[in-house]
Amino acid sequence: MVHKFKLLTLTASLMGATLLMAQSASAETLTEAVDKTIKTNPNIQAEASFRRSVDKTIDQARAGYYPKVDLNLGIGRERAENNATAPDHTHLTRGEAGLTASQMLYDGFATKSAVEQTQSQAESAGYSVFDTAETTSLRAVQVYLDVLRRQDLLKLTEANLESHERIYSQIEQRFESGVGNSANLEQTKGRLALSQANLTSNVGNLDDALSNYNRVVGHMPQSLSDPGLDCCNKAPATVDEALAIAYHQHPALRSAMAQHEAALAQEQGAEAPFHPRVDFEMSTRADNNLDGEKGHEKEILAMVRLRYNLLNGGADIARLEETGFLSQQAREEANIAIRDIERDVRLAWNSLDNLSQQLPVLKQRMESALKTRDAYQEQFNLGQRTLLDLLDTENEVLTASADYTNAYYDHLYACYWLSETMGKLLEHLDLEAPEAAITVASPEPVE
Repeated sequence: MVHKFKLLTLTASLMGATLLMAQSASAETLTEAVDKTIKTNPNIQAEASFRRSVDKTIDQARAGYYPKVDLNLGIGRERAENNATAPDHTHLTRGEAGLTASQMLYDGFATKSAVEQTQSQAESAGYSVFDTAETTSLRAVQVYLDVLRRQDLLKLTEANLESHERIYSQIEQRFESGVGNSANLEQTKGRLALSQANLTSNVGNLDDALSNYNRVVGHMPQSLSDPGLDCCNKAPATVDEALAIAYHQHPALRSAMAQHEAALAQEQGAEAPFHPRVDFEMSTRADNNLDGEKGHEKEILAMVRLRYNLLNGGADIARLEETGFLSQQAREEANIAIRDIERDVRLAWNSLDNLSQQLPVLKQRMESALKTRDAYQEQFNLGQRTLLDLLDTENEVLTASADYTNAYYDHLYACYWLSETMGKLLEHLDLEAPEAAITVASPEPVE
């Protein structure tokens, strides 16, 4: 049975050695892993593509400021019956050619509103790219730290299994020499089986962590180094300071605010149908055989035209009211973003604060468990402690060490989480946001 456990220990050790070799061959820090995630993660790339598509709607809206030119050509047979052909009818080959250029002079600020709306939508989309980059980067931090966590926990269970194997060998030797009893041997064998199960579970957990890392970052981990407490040192002094930073620059809130600006511009644009539209038009025509009369006709026009809809069945009023409600919706969505951000900042702050207080206590517990285990081993060898005492100290060492390890990495994650809730994760990692997150296009002339 001991040989089977030793084989499992060797297998786990080989996994760790293989991963360490991969690390030494191509080291990758946390910052480098997040940087690669920003540049390759499909979620960020999808948001960036959407942002670029929204940019093109600005060009579409600005087209309303520029002239439009239309060409009209046509040829075909015409059967005409009118005063010119009376008392009969005639068949002629009709030809038409026309060229019209028009320039909008006034459209009730519809174009201006459309440009402002699309610019705000592009700004909102840019902040959405930034927000996606922040949240995805936090996810990359999480999977990075989780690989480190699972490696450390695997090492702890390996050490625990080795200790149980050593104790089992001692009890087995005593039993074979007639000093020990079968109850102690079976009890040790049961604890050894539990240690083996813990090791198997941690091997599986490490495999899961590696898979999650590959899913988020885009490749298997090539570096596993503790990033240290640098990010924790950048945390604000109070939760109110953290909230003030988040309200000022969190990309999700700024995206929602830009979307509200877009809704306001859309509402203003809905008033355009209540204004006349004025265009300057120039056109020329050259036609043949029109309306049954043989011959060639030419026409050149330069006109200022005013068009004003007097009745539209109430559609324009309904549209104006619709955009008003959409503006209110966008404003409330910004309020939702504010509440969500405040909740996340407070949760991250509380987590960081609680873990900061727990860590020294858990570290002291772990150190005490290690000292107790060593003292009990010596006392057991002298017959002053029972086997159960010795096995219990081994489990206490594992539990205390695992609790400290989990709290340590939870504490690190809480530091990065707090940075993300303030919209400063990339800044604290000294990384730049994706190019598509840059806002917005330069202004164009207005009416």
